Amino acid sequence: MKLSVKIVGEATGKVDVVLIHGTGSSYEMWNHQADMLAQRGFRCFLLNLRGHGDTHEPGEPTDLAVHVNDVLETLEHAGIQFPAVFLGHSLGSIISLNIAQTRPELTHTLLLAALPGKVYAPVAAAFKLFLNGPFEAIRGRKFHEKMAWRERTLFNTPIHSLSQIVENFHNMDLLAEAVALECPVHLSAGRFDPVAPIDQIIKMHKTMPGSSLKIFDLAGHNFMDYNTHSFNDWILEKLGEKPSSK
Repeated sequence: MKLSVKIVGEATGKVDVVLIHGTGSSYEMWNHQADMLAQRGFRCFLLNLRGHGDTHEPGEPTDLAVHVNDVLETLEHAGIQFPAVFLGHSLGSIISLNIAQTRPELTHTLLLAALPGKVYAPVAAAFKLFLNGPFEAIRGRKFHEKMAWRERTLFNTPIHSLSQIVENFHNMDLLAEAVALECPVHLSAGRFDPVAPIDQIIKMHKTMPGSSLKIFDLAGHNFMDYNTHSFNDWILEKLGEKPSSK
């Protein structure tokens, strides 16, 4: 299935960058990063996963393999130049990591923000309860229309899209064994992230040979929202560019 894609920037000979959002989000979360990268000569491909943003939700079972196939089919039709940089957040990081593992020839560099190693059972259970009750009640009364962008975007996501993510990813465990990758991999995390706990990310960092880890203090799951400048500098540094603050 082809996803909605927005291309920012022109091909200049530099590596292309793919930006993949997380659960209940959309490619709009990457606007600051895409604009910054385009100014540096990188062409960016921003994707909306199934049911997210303006991508249709077909109502089908949707596991990791389906998401990966959607991403690769979309990028192929969009005319991307591989190998590409993959920048993902949360679910987008999981998808990006899987592409690097299964299709290493397509991946130049991985930039993985808030990569969950394992979804703790209480977190999955709490999200299921939220979807089965408050989610529909809040959306039905349209309270979310006056919320901030992230909350509003979450409530605009079809419940099927969110439920499939819970059902297909709650048993995921990236902590069980070392991850072998052929490309550079750079991790970033919020110190107080309840979805991708810092102890999990530190453990994955130690099992990924040659990886780097950037921790954003006083930050949670969406740390790029409140640390935009330093997050952008982290991206530039890992792409071999001079950060704007230096």
